[in-house]
Amino acid sequence: MISLLKLLKYLCCCICSIINFIRIFIFNLLFIIVVLFTSIYFYNNYYKNYNNTYTKTILEINFQKNFSDTINNNKISNIFHNFSNNYNPNAIFYIAKSIQHAKYDKNITGIVLKMNDLVIDDISALHYLGKYLKEFKQSGKPIYAIGNIYTQEQYYIASFANQIILNPHGYIDLHGLSINRFYYKKFLNNFNVTSNIFKIGEYKSAIESFSNNNMSIKNKIFFTQLINTLWKHFLNSISYNRHIKSSNIFFSDEKFINILKIYHGNLALYALKTHLVDKLLTNTIFENRMIKKFGWDNTHTTYKHINIDNYIHNIFMYKKNSLGNIAVININGIIEFNDKLHNIINNIHYVYLNPNIKGLILKINSPGGSVLASQLIFDELKTLKNINKPIVVIMDSMAASGAYFISTIADYIISDPMTLTGSIGVFSIVNTIDKTLNNFGIYTDGVNISQRSNDMFFQPLSCVQKQIIQLSMENIYNQFIYTISHYRKQSIQNVKKISNGMVILGYEAKKYGLVDKLGDFDDAINKIAQLTHLKYIKLQFNNDYQKNPMYFFDIITKIHKNIFLYNKILSLSNINNLSDTFKTNIILTNYITYFKNIYSICTEHIY
Repeated sequence: MISLLKLLKYLCCCICSIINFIRIFIFNLLFIIVVLFTSIYFYNNYYKNYNNTYTKTILEINFQKNFSDTINNNKISNIFHNFSNNYNPNAIFYIAKSIQHAKYDKNITGIVLKMNDLVIDDISALHYLGKYLKEFKQSGKPIYAIGNIYTQEQYYIASFANQIILNPHGYIDLHGLSINRFYYKKFLNNFNVTSNIFKIGEYKSAIESFSNNNMSIKNKIFFTQLINTLWKHFLNSISYNRHIKSSNIFFSDEKFINILKIYHGNLALYALKTHLVDKLLTNTIFENRMIKKFGWDNTHTTYKHINIDNYIHNIFMYKKNSLGNIAVININGIIEFNDKLHNIINNIHYVYLNPNIKGLILKINSPGGSVLASQLIFDELKTLKNINKPIVVIMDSMAASGAYFISTIADYIISDPMTLTGSIGVFSIVNTIDKTLNNFGIYTDGVNISQRSNDMFFQPLSCVQKQIIQLSMENIYNQFIYTISHYRKQSIQNVKKISNGMVILGYEAKKYGLVDKLGDFDDAINKIAQLTHLKYIKLQFNNDYQKNPMYFFDIITKIHKNIFLYNKILSLSNINNLSDTFKTNIILTNYITYFKNIYSICTEHIY
């Protein structure tokens, strides 16, 4: 018996020793991996970059990544992102400022824009990048743009180059703008779904998708004027950059086909002969010409260059203190109750509590959304006003409806001339399926304390419920009008004239007094410096993942959620427009059938 106990004790000790060995081995292995990982990271981002800085070279901006206007300050997540090929943590601001720096950098001899797969949905970002490319070009240093296929956004950026190079088998996709949406009235009728529609604002066209089977004549006229204005601005910019008449950039359908027939359907040759591009070259031939012009780089085995990521790192990332005195917070996409809303509110509260931050720049690119969610952001911003921390709003592609409501709290509002704004109005749609269920022999019955307790999805809306919704909307609308009147210092009568739900462009908003100035992010920086009386401005970018050191792991745990909650607000590209339109309409349907919320949202999508 004693021998058996000793044997069991010995076995237990062996098992514990093995487990302990495995534990120590795993931790040591993880430690080695972390050390190796960190060493590689610092070698790639400090040693190599340092050596690349002080040689004559060309700056290569590779647009083979999606660009975001959100800057990641989280060092942990930046390490992970640096090893990912499909993520670019560099914001438009950093890229633009790097181009500005390169203009005066004696070691930078030019810029190569690699345009493949560039995706920028924000038209104000296109303008912002274009401004700095134009300034760089004026320095006398050349800019080369090369791509296999140019979408409209890509071609806009490429138009600032001295030379545009197109693959001999590629093409320029200039097709114009359009507004298309799905209409569900007949579809809902086929399933006997009843749409109860409430709105305030004559032009609040979001409800048309549920009340009509097609776009109304009034909205067709209005949206035709809108896209014509945007397209004219787009063509005029390219015309100025390329020194071509706008009438020779985009032909009528008939003339386009006739010219294309002359070149036997060769779209690349068409682009060359109509002076949309300067040369037709393969990537290999272009690379060889760059080697002859700028020299050979043994490290990269190509022409001598530094990529934009490394250049940005050299300029901005050596600063020891990452804290700033002016906060920058982004509001992007539909405003709703989710983690993004909580992060925005928390970031604003952080600005409120931090004595080192003297003011806030609020960047808005949103169509609006939930009235209550917009109000929560507004109330949090109001706390900054109470302690005299100035707020400057910069509107990007869109700041409409609830997003404009948020903007009104600012001390100063700056807009791009082509920003979509206005759309001042509210609506609610409650879809009930009582008749649908009845068709299948399913009925709802019971007893209630009052009509207010009726189920608003499986039963018809009662008169009391309809009145509650309508009265609530009128109250919200009046508050909206009063807020604009109060903070924009306009009479109620003047505000009501433009509060009919109509979308307007930034330059029109300036005429109506809805914004203070037409400009860009640089103007916002100058204005916040003036309001805070700061001689030296250092920006601190706050974003959704700034305060979350586990951001990388959150990506894994949340990847199955909100798969299509991407709202494409304004894009000059027509690629995948059908799927994007469908996704946006599905999202809208989900929102407005959530009857407890009333929405102030703009649903105009331009492709």
